[in-house]
Formats: sequence, C-alpha cells, structure tokens
Amino acid sequence: MIIEMIINFLSFFLNIQVEMADTFRSDGKIYVVILVALIILIGIFLYLYRIEKKINDMNKNK
Repeated sequence: MIIEMIINFLSFFLNIQVEMADTFRSDGKIYVVILVALIILIGIFLYLYRIEKKINDMNKNK
C-alpha cells in the first residue's frame, strides 16, 4: 500500500512537462542557461579553493 502510494507520487512528478524548458530548448537558449550556471559554479569553486588555500597558509604560519 505505501509502496504503491510512493510510486504514484513519483510518477506524478516525472510526468510533468516544463514549458519554459521546452521553449528554451527549441530556441537554443538552454545552452546559454547551462553556460551561465557552469560559470557561476566554477566561480564558486575557485573562490572556495582560494579561501581554503589562504586558511592553510595561515595555519602553517602559526
């Protein structure tokens, strides 16, 4: 009974079509969205790497 409810719940969310994503995909703008997201993620990772490097340098100097 519970497993059946979970399957129905998940299948509801898997069948939802997102119009905005379909529009971006058909216009070719989805690649711009992905590129911007990747640039933001790379920037965050580089920022965190620099902070970690500075913290390690401060710990070595103590």
